[in-house]
Amino acid sequence: MIHSMSARTGQHASVDRMARKEKKPVMPNEIRRFFQETGRQGGKLGGKLRWAGVSADERSAHAKKAVAAREAKRAKRRKGAP
Repeated sequence: MIHSMSARTGQHASVDRMARKEKKPVMPNEIRRFFQETGRQGGKLGGKLRWAGVSADERSAHAKKAVAAREAKRAKRRKGAP
């Protein structure tokens, strides 16, 4: 028997360990609330600050590039490629 393989499934032992439900450490509620609030504050400003120094033409070019990428992705899916 190979020690790095699980005898039951033939998968690596690490995959078997990951598949088992392991308990995650619980974060205290006070700390969780702090992270939620600070993340929310930064999220409200993020978009405005990101685009503050960008001209309208640059924003338009960025948006056109995003649209082209989405359309290419859809076309690839239509051809049957995953």
